Amino acid sequence: MLTRYQVLIFITGAATLGLEVLASRVMTPYFGVSLYIWAGILSITLTFLAIGYSFGGWLTRRLGPGGVEFAFLAAPPVSALAIVVACLLFPPAFPVLAELSLVGGSFAGGTLLLALPLVVLSAMNPLLVALMRDKVEGGDGGAGRVFFISTVGSVAGVLVTAFLFIPILENFRALLLIGCALCASSSLLVVSGVSVPPRGRLHIAAGSVLVAGLSFLLLVEQNTYFDFLDRNAGRSYDLKVKAVYKSVYGNIKVIGLNHHNPKSVPSNIYMLDGRVESQLTPDGIALTEYTYVLEKLATAYSQPNPDVLVLGLAAGVVPRAFKRDGAKVAVVDINPDSLKAATEYFNFDPEGIELNWEDARTFARHCQNRFDTIVIDLFQGGTIPDHLLTVEFFRDLASCVRPRGSIVMNAVIDRQNDNAHRRLLATINAAFAHVRDFLPPVPDEQTARTRNGYVVASNAPIPANPKVRLNFVPSFMFTGIARALGSGREVTADVLGNARPVTDNHNVFSILYAATRMADRGKPLRQWSPHVLVN
Repeated sequence: MLTRYQVLIFITGAATLGLEVLASRVMTPYFGVSLYIWAGILSITLTFLAIGYSFGGWLTRRLGPGGVEFAFLAAPPVSALAIVVACLLFPPAFPVLAELSLVGGSFAGGTLLLALPLVVLSAMNPLLVALMRDKVEGGDGGAGRVFFISTVGSVAGVLVTAFLFIPILENFRALLLIGCALCASSSLLVVSGVSVPPRGRLHIAAGSVLVAGLSFLLLVEQNTYFDFLDRNAGRSYDLKVKAVYKSVYGNIKVIGLNHHNPKSVPSNIYMLDGRVESQLTPDGIALTEYTYVLEKLATAYSQPNPDVLVLGLAAGVVPRAFKRDGAKVAVVDINPDSLKAATEYFNFDPEGIELNWEDARTFARHCQNRFDTIVIDLFQGGTIPDHLLTVEFFRDLASCVRPRGSIVMNAVIDRQNDNAHRRLLATINAAFAHVRDFLPPVPDEQTARTRNGYVVASNAPIPANPKVRLNFVPSFMFTGIARALGSGREVTADVLGNARPVTDNHNVFSILYAATRMADRGKPLRQWSPHVLVN
C-alpha cells in the first residue's frame, strides 16, 4: 500500500512543478516576462508550498489514521477542482488585473492560478509521512524518502511539461489535463483497494470522476466558453484565430482582423505570446511602421545589393523587402515555426534566402566578415532577451560585418526611463566607434509611454542625412516613417553622460528595462478576445 502511495506522491510532485511552469506561460501574454513577474511566480509558488506543508501537518494532528488516509487520497481531485475553477476565472480576470497594475496584478494572477492547487498538493507530503510513521523504521519516520520521491517527481514534471506538453498542447488544455491525471491517479488507488471505509472510497471515486468530467468538458468546450466570454465585448472589429504554432520558444498565433467599417482593409496579425509582431494585408502589404524604418535605414547605410543578415524572422517582412531589392539575405531565428507562419499566411517565399535556426548569440560567435548590414529585430514576449544586449554580443556582431558595414537595431524607447536607453547606447558604443540614435517624435495626441526607436552603429563614419527612398511604403504611412528617418542624432559623450556599458559579467538589463517592459506590456488588453490571449 505504501509503495502505491509513494507513486501517488511522485505524480503529485510532478503536477506541482508542472503547474508552475505552465503558470509562467499562461501569464506571459498578460504580464510579460520581466524580472518582477518571475520573482512573483517563484515567491508565490514557494509561499503556497510552505503553507501547504504547514496545513498538512495541522491535518495530521487533527485527524485520526483513517481521516489522514482519506485526506491524502481526496487531495488530488480537490486540487484538480481548484485548477478547473482557475481556468474558468483567469481569462476574464487577467486583462483587468494587468491593466490595474502589472506587478500587483501578476501576484494576484499567480495566486489565482496556483494558490489552492499548490496548498492541497503540498499538504500531501506531511500526510504521507504520518501514514508511514508507524510502518517505517528509522528516526525520520520515512520523511526523507517522501520528500525525495516528491522532489524527483517535480523534476519529472518540469521535463514532461517543457518537452511534451508545451510543444504540442495549448497551456490552458495542459492545465486541465494535469487535473484529469490527478483525478485518475486517486481513482485508481481507491478502486485497487485501500483501508479507507467503503463510504469514503465511494466519495473519493465519485468526486474524482465528477471533477475529471468537468475538466474534460472545459477542455473540449474551450472555444464555446471563450465565445461566451466574448459575446458582449462590443468591439468594432472581428478577430479570428487562423492558426496556432506551439513550441518551447513561445506560442505564435495568426489572427485575422476584420473591421466592421466596409472601407477598412482586413489584415492578418502575427502575434507571439500575446504581442503583435507584424500586421499585413492579405496581399502582403505591411501595416507596421517599424518594419519599413528598419529596411530604409539599413538600405541607406549600405552599398547597393548588399549582403544582409536579419536577426529575427517573425512574419518575414524585412527579409522579403531586402530580397525584393536585390540583396543577398540570410536570416537567423530560434523558432522554426515562424517560417511556417510566414509562408502560410504572410506571403513569405524563403527561396534564395539562407535560413539559420539557432540563437542569434551563438550564430554571431562564428560569423566573420560576411555581411554589409545586420538588422536586429529580436523580441521574445515583447522584450529583447538580456543576453542579446551586452558588449560581448555587439562585439561579435562587429566581427560579423565587413569593415565598413553597419548594424541597424529596433529597440523600445521609454520616455520615463532614459537611463536604460543610454546604457544600451553605451553598450553598443563599446563595440562600434560610431553610433546614431533615431527617436521618432511623439505626436501630441499620442500618450503612450513607450514607442519604437532605432539605433545605427558602424566602425566607419555614419552620414547624418543619407538619401532614403520611400518606395513600396503605403501613402498613409509616409509622414510617420519620414519623421522617424529624420529623427537621427549622433551619440556623443554628452548623450551618454555617465552611462556605462553592460557586460555578460554584470548584465543588469532585466532590472534597467523592468519598468519599461511593464509599461509596454500594460497597454489595454481588453481589446483582445480570450481566443487570442489564452495560449
